[in-house]
Amino acid sequence: MSTQNIDKLSSNILSILPMLYVGWSDSVLSPSEMKIIHGKIQDIPFLTEEEKKYLIHWSDPQNPPSDREFRQWNNALKKAAKEFSENEKISLVKMGLEIADNNVGFKNGERAQANDALHDLHGALGLSAESEKLLLNRLFPNGRALADENSKFDTAILKEVLDAPYTETKDRVRKLLRDPHFALKPEFDKDKYRIRILDQLKALCEQGLAGYAFPKEYGGHDRQGDHIAVFEMLGYGDPSLAIKFGVQIGLFGGAVYMLGTEKHHKKYVEKLHKGELLGCFAMTETGHGSDVKGLETTATYDHGTKEIVIHSPEYSSGKEYIGNAMHCSMAAVFAQLIVDGENHGVHTVLVPVRDENGQVLKGVKIEDCGYKLGLNGVDNGRLWFDNVRVPAENLLNRYGNITEEGVYESQIANPSKRFFTMLGALVVGRICVGLLGINASKTALTIALKYAYKRKQFTAKNGEEVRIIDYPTHQKRLFPLLAKTYAYNFALRDLAEKYKHATEEETREIETLAAGLKAKATWQTTQTIQECREACGGKGYLFENRFATLKADTDIYTTFEGDNTVLMQLVAKGLLTEFKQSFHNDGYRAVIKYLYRKAKHDVYELNPIFGRNADAEHLLDPKFHFHAFNYRKRKTLHTLSERMQKYLKRGTDAFEAFLRVQNHTIDLANAFIDQVTLQSFYNHVDKIEDPATKKAMTTLVQVYALETIHDNKGWYLESDYMEGNKTKAIRRMLSKLYQDIKPHALSFVDAFAIPDELVAAPIALKDWS
Repeated sequence: MSTQNIDKLSSNILSILPMLYVGWSDSVLSPSEMKIIHGKIQDIPFLTEEEKKYLIHWSDPQNPPSDREFRQWNNALKKAAKEFSENEKISLVKMGLEIADNNVGFKNGERAQANDALHDLHGALGLSAESEKLLLNRLFPNGRALADENSKFDTAILKEVLDAPYTETKDRVRKLLRDPHFALKPEFDKDKYRIRILDQLKALCEQGLAGYAFPKEYGGHDRQGDHIAVFEMLGYGDPSLAIKFGVQIGLFGGAVYMLGTEKHHKKYVEKLHKGELLGCFAMTETGHGSDVKGLETTATYDHGTKEIVIHSPEYSSGKEYIGNAMHCSMAAVFAQLIVDGENHGVHTVLVPVRDENGQVLKGVKIEDCGYKLGLNGVDNGRLWFDNVRVPAENLLNRYGNITEEGVYESQIANPSKRFFTMLGALVVGRICVGLLGINASKTALTIALKYAYKRKQFTAKNGEEVRIIDYPTHQKRLFPLLAKTYAYNFALRDLAEKYKHATEEETREIETLAAGLKAKATWQTTQTIQECREACGGKGYLFENRFATLKADTDIYTTFEGDNTVLMQLVAKGLLTEFKQSFHNDGYRAVIKYLYRKAKHDVYELNPIFGRNADAEHLLDPKFHFHAFNYRKRKTLHTLSERMQKYLKRGTDAFEAFLRVQNHTIDLANAFIDQVTLQSFYNHVDKIEDPATKKAMTTLVQVYALETIHDNKGWYLESDYMEGNKTKAIRRMLSKLYQDIKPHALSFVDAFAIPDELVAAPIALKDWS
């Protein structure tokens, strides 16, 4: 079809051109999108049959417009644009209506019909707000902004979404951390650095922030949710302070309160949260990290003296990497409890390690771990015990006790169940570490995005230098990380609330979720900080711009409070047994039983239409997102079951069979946590009442959903869940969504409300224009 007379095109065709122009310049239009568009064109009342054929020809994916046609479209639209007044704000739909109205006019009711038809076409194209803005900026030399009352949202509203229901507490911590006493400043002498962090810890205790986790009868506030919020907000400050606080209050304090009984609470809790009693959490050993059950340190009861003897039989029995080791006067030591020659498994005993003058006590050996990759404000050390005697009452005896007669007793008869119950009481630490990681990600994204909107690189044809955020590659680097950071933030906050209100029946589920979300969130932190550093180029490599310390201080998050890979195996085991208690009693054998009985019959039926459907409306539909995530989890469970059964039928030992499918279990854990995170994200978006905020957040959750699907496209293609045309359509849709995020990205990070004193990066705070 000829285009030689484009300058003489009818106003009807010109009314559609703005959207077709943006559609083709934005990306290659998929056949499924074109099918819808062709239908919409047929329904536009003011088009003649010849004009419809003309437009359908131009929207044929097999016959895209030539470069010459594209230039002619541009010239025609610029000519039409001159008809608008200089101060008039417009959109593509309005522009199309005005072009048609000014050229031929509308009869009664036709304008309303045309308005509806153009909006339908706009939706079918999946046009982004940013695409419209770019086009209008080219058409209008005065650079008028796109008319869209809902294009901006109030960051204060989103901040409340993020902070509620602990807004007051979080703002209090923000204000406190702005004080010069908590200033972020480099210190390369570890001993001076540690003293500064210790002083800051005591300042937090003096402010009462350490008391939220404990009951009022012990001088606390009895507000567990606020305690987690305090810990979370410390992630915006010096990570060394956050970890020091976590060791003193979360680990040592948590052990005393959660594993001890009233006598321990009365004697120690108030002192420890006021900073008067410094303690450490001595669990990990040189020879045993994740395998807590295999600890070598012994705690042998001597009935003659009614004492417990703490002993490290080998060098490998030494407590390794213990925070607060160089400052503390007491250690919560995890050891094998032996009573009357019988080993009752790992228990916790309070062991004094220094006297009132700070001198190490007899029988205790403490070594400094020295300089580390990061967190050098935390005094990590190693401890060994040479037959150190402590009173029997120092046994934290909530789950296991030694009577006056020297007999061991416990309300939980099964040693394995008792062990997991004891560790489960300390699960909040994993939730808090995940939140610390996410807040570090927020800081990195704030720095990188603020810089990206200021830094210009390379000159466009108009002679102006281009901001690096205007490059699609830069958007692809940062926007998915922004979406995932929001996603894990909501998932971890939901888990924190679940933990706060947990019943005994929910304990195992919370342990599983805490393990998985801690792992996924901290892996995400490491990736985010690295990508943000690279996105800032050489400026990001300067120490003053925070990435050096963010990278160094958070890298350990992936391996403390549990190695992430090991934690994901725990997720898979917990999921395979539906969190049933039998797993914790019988270990791998229970997993095998479950797989035989249940998994094979729990396959999610595949809906064939999803494999080919690449329509924009479908790709953005939450139903598709939930279906895809759920199918991946259930299909992975099914295939894992089949592999396990195959090995068992061959006579393979249960433990050996589990090792052979170990990598497969990680896939299952990933699929499960992705599904949980998606549900949490959508739940929070659904609760938002403000239309502008909800619209912006809907785009962000769509990016999270489609990015996760696209990240796993190999699995979906191998599983015949979708075809290649659909994965390509997802990639194109993501490019469009990035452009929708671009006008809001700074608002998304501003909603984190990180004070400038805590951003503390010149590239984010200075004007580079």
